Amino acid sequence: MKLRLALLAAVVAFSATTFAPALADGDDPVYGPHNVPQYVRWQDARERYEFDRHHVILGTVTGFAPYRLQVARRDGNVQTIDLKNGTVILPTGTTPMRNERVAVVGYYSRGTFIANRVLINL
Repeated sequence: MKLRLALLAAVVAFSATTFAPALADGDDPVYGPHNVPQYVRWQDARERYEFDRHHVILGTVTGFAPYRLQVARRDGNVQTIDLKNGTVILPTGTTPMRNERVAVVGYYSRGTFIANRVLINL
């Protein structure tokens, strides 16, 4: 029994250090569903394009509708991002507007990026 617990602890510790996203953003985030970091503010490192590329999309808003956000990425590609019930838009009370810079935090599911949070750089 003790051997099983020790083995489980070793696997968990290895997984946490091996598969945790790079946090160049400077945050020490809490992780939510799908192991997505719950960033709550714009990070200065994002201005230098240093960010967690597994869970964050940076770009400029080209379109916004209920449950849908379109973002032009640095390379010129426009990506459609799905919003869901519970997607948080920060700062609270704001709506993404055309030409605003955003960091969209989320995860890919079946080829679609699903947003947990939209951080607007005001």
